[in-house]
Amino acid sequence: MTREEIARRITANLEQHGIRADDLRLLEDPFAGWRVAIVSSGFEGMPRRRRQQIALSNFEDVVIQWAELLTPTEREWSGDLFLNADLEELPSWPEALARRRPESQVVFASDLEDDLPRPIIATFYSLRGGVGRSTALAYTGRILASRGRSVLCVDMDLEAPGLGPLFGREDALPPGHGLASVLIELDQGGRPDVLQHIVRLSESNELYCLPAGVPSADYARRLRLIDPESWYREDNNPLRVLIDLLRDLPIKPDVLLLDARTGMTPLSAPLLFDLSDLAFITLFPHPQARRGTGELVRALLNSHSRREVDGRPLTPEPRFIVSMVPDTKVPEIVQRYQRRAQDWISEWLSPLEQLRPHGLPPIDASDVMHVVPYAEVIATSDRILPDKDAWRFYVPIAEWLERFLATESEVATAGAVANVKAEILERLDFSAGTAERQDNFLESFVRTDLVERAMSPSMPLVLGRKGTGKTAVFRRLLEGTDYQCTAVMAPADFRRKYPWVLGIDAFKAIDGHLNGTDSSWREFWSLFTPLAIWLSAEDRGALPQPRGPLASLIAGVDDRNPISELRLVERLREVLLVRDVGMLSWGWLADIDTELEPDHFALFDGLDTGFGQESDDRGRRAKAIQGLFTFIMDRESGLRHLRFKVLLREDIWRTVRFENKSHLYGRSVRLEWQRQSDYAKTMLKQAGRVAEFARLAERQCHRSMSEVDDWSEEAVFKAWDVLVGERMKGGKTAYTRNWVWNRLADGNGDHTPRALLQLFREATDQERDEQSRSTYEKSIIRPRALIMSLDKVSEEAVQALLEEFTELNDLVVRLREIGRSPLEANELANVAELGLAREVGLLEVYEGTEEDVRRYRVPDLYRLAIGMTRKGQA
Repeated sequence: MTREEIARRITANLEQHGIRADDLRLLEDPFAGWRVAIVSSGFEGMPRRRRQQIALSNFEDVVIQWAELLTPTEREWSGDLFLNADLEELPSWPEALARRRPESQVVFASDLEDDLPRPIIATFYSLRGGVGRSTALAYTGRILASRGRSVLCVDMDLEAPGLGPLFGREDALPPGHGLASVLIELDQGGRPDVLQHIVRLSESNELYCLPAGVPSADYARRLRLIDPESWYREDNNPLRVLIDLLRDLPIKPDVLLLDARTGMTPLSAPLLFDLSDLAFITLFPHPQARRGTGELVRALLNSHSRREVDGRPLTPEPRFIVSMVPDTKVPEIVQRYQRRAQDWISEWLSPLEQLRPHGLPPIDASDVMHVVPYAEVIATSDRILPDKDAWRFYVPIAEWLERFLATESEVATAGAVANVKAEILERLDFSAGTAERQDNFLESFVRTDLVERAMSPSMPLVLGRKGTGKTAVFRRLLEGTDYQCTAVMAPADFRRKYPWVLGIDAFKAIDGHLNGTDSSWREFWSLFTPLAIWLSAEDRGALPQPRGPLASLIAGVDDRNPISELRLVERLREVLLVRDVGMLSWGWLADIDTELEPDHFALFDGLDTGFGQESDDRGRRAKAIQGLFTFIMDRESGLRHLRFKVLLREDIWRTVRFENKSHLYGRSVRLEWQRQSDYAKTMLKQAGRVAEFARLAERQCHRSMSEVDDWSEEAVFKAWDVLVGERMKGGKTAYTRNWVWNRLADGNGDHTPRALLQLFREATDQERDEQSRSTYEKSIIRPRALIMSLDKVSEEAVQALLEEFTELNDLVVRLREIGRSPLEANELANVAELGLAREVGLLEVYEGTEEDVRRYRVPDLYRLAIGMTRKGQA
């Protein structure tokens, strides 16, 4: 018979005699049957036997192990009653491990946009001993306190107290004091002054410890009085009362760090399954730990903690500290333990795909796992070390907790954001197109040290992946005032402005012509370069005109009679038949050079797409680029004023073969975004076009928005935080800027501003929709909008990649079939272009070496659009 059926039968029995139950409680007995408690004023003057006859009539088929039938007066002096709860709801090990999947969805603290009321409660637990659980807690507490947080460490390992000595304060607690004494007094109905049992661990910051007690015969006797399982069957629960008392202490803890006993002990269960916001599971990835820890994780995911938000109970959120991993430089050993742990965690968390609310991104095992290598200096020390070099192993754990705590800047910003957010959101717009199509280009162009080098006359070669900013440098040189420039070759979108720039069909015609003559692409560029400079001149009369056989190139050309592409190609083909055309062209270019301003650039951009993308087109492009560099290397030293600058895709450069290629080593710049602050500036400059945001950011940074190029990293990140918030609660990355940096990286760790602008364009749209449903006033864009926008950015990244490298289509199809990342290398055994895929960042080595790859990983930038889950997710 179910609880509900028993309750209905008891209620019906009472009503037959005109009795109403003021309080009716049922609890399944751990061994068999039920416990019953009824409080009713109808029992007044009625002997116990009569009460049982009325209330428990017709219960021959149910075992009633124990019954308490009381009047309200009797209830006052009878002591605590058990809780009205299902046995399986109790946070004890047997019930937690047997618990079925929850009917309600799993909601973690990190899923919430609003911060939890403090303190955040984190339990450090390990199924097996000797893995550094208490050490991790102690260092985490020390790090958080050093960052201005109030931290209370509680030694819940009552059977083996040791947290006090770990902090070097073993003798600070008088006998009879400590957690055990507090719990016993609470169990007996007292209200102890908990502050008298707490030890302050530092005079310079707010770090405190509530030790378990002082081991002694009396302490051992007291432990026998502690029965956590019984507390959860009674009204008075000393453990929950303790947490309430700690929350209200004058020290106002931001964080409670609970050190739980190893193994399946009665006290560790409620710490994990009832009290914790986060459960830090410490383990060494030995096969002995796999099954037990997996069961623990399943129990956590099927539990609801005491914490509720908007009526929804939260699930204790697991984090994994993979500890004591051998500190070796042999990559195979490191990978063995790290990858094993990551695979296990992926497997343990795989049910979350069905349990979490719709729309939340899947949890990556690497984001909720931190590896602490074995360090002899820590393992052999008697207490935690003051040397901050030792702290570095535990900083990521502290940052896991910090993301749940509002920063001073967030508190200061929230009010200011609320006043202007609607207006900023309405006007905020990010131009995520190619550089040639961006509005207000010069206003949003970011000048970094690397960009300055790329624009330098001493750097004739600028290399970079698609989207890294090559065309932005090209356009900045053309439209800026630093140098005089001529676009000899340009992307298609520039042809209306620079009509002499040739297109795909024109190059095809030129190539066909060259194949039937003694001329080559070197002669073509030697001829076309001075022609482009002459055609681009505002005052063509100021430049020397071609003489002799070359004069026909410009015959009849003036502003009223511009030359068409067809006429231009026809004239080029005619002149390329002229004997000694190369020397004649050089003579014309040398004459023009004498009339140019110093450091006049001849710019060559769009070489990757200007010849087409078919196989024949790529062959034509290779010959043309080889000829271009042959011409440049042969003639650049003979020019006084003209400077060549070629902006080229990196993979194309690697395949080009020409004499003296090594002479360009040291004279080339690879466009890459190595600093997060420079990367962020590309987005902030566009956001700064909204005056209200500019004023808001300037108040936070105390710098003018017109000087973003010169902002310090601190100023950049303050403005970033105003726009999109500082903290990213889910995952390993504490800061939104780190989350963006990691998610937008390809397999080589490269970043493109285009992807960043696409992300913020989508996130802005996402925020407009979200703000209409639920307001968020900590930043203009809520951090979760970034997460919800990443799929779209991934789609555009894959599309751009396949447009650029059509030969990768078969590989992408195969990756979709596999459907998960990481993946075994042998699953791609029959797929071509793996080398290219690694070169362009579609694949990265996940396990093994560059020469002997065991597993590949697809970065998030591409993985999402390809449709691959992370390994372990269903």
